Amino acid sequence: MNDTRQMKRVWRLLVLCLLLLAGAPVAAAQPPPEYGPSVVVRGATDKPFDTVIQELEFAITEQNYRITGRNTIGKALRERGYEDFPEVEVILFCNVEQAREVLLVDPGYVAMMPCRATVHEQNGQRVVSVVLLPESHPHPEVVAFAQRVNRVLKDILAFVLEQPVP
Repeated sequence: MNDTRQMKRVWRLLVLCLLLLAGAPVAAAQPPPEYGPSVVVRGATDKPFDTVIQELEFAITEQNYRITGRNTIGKALRERGYEDFPEVEVILFCNVEQAREVLLVDPGYVAMMPCRATVHEQNGQRVVSVVLLPESHPHPEVVAFAQRVNRVLKDILAFVLEQPVP
């Protein structure tokens, strides 16, 4: 048991040393950066809810992202007795290589991940939203990363809505 604890400590120290050698910032050495507010971009469609979900899943995977989670909020609320609650679904997705890229620069940026898309029903339409990554950051590499990922997120949204997203 004692050997296991010692081995874990050695591994933690080794990982910390590797992060320091890679130039990753140490959390205690500086205050966490201000990320600024995230931006939600959305659009509406007349397509059926299930079609929107299928197209969203397709667009996400076509951009080399993996779906990592799903919250079927509308369904869960209807199961709890709120019979008329409309459809609401949140899809979480991530590209692990991209996550690695940004986390080497700022491990605290993990708070912005994974990427999120939502679909909900409102006024007879399906509203599709994506949460963009904040582009204000002290590290230019993180800003460039956020801009690149945000373009992909807008492309995913544009595919589902069948119209360009600025």
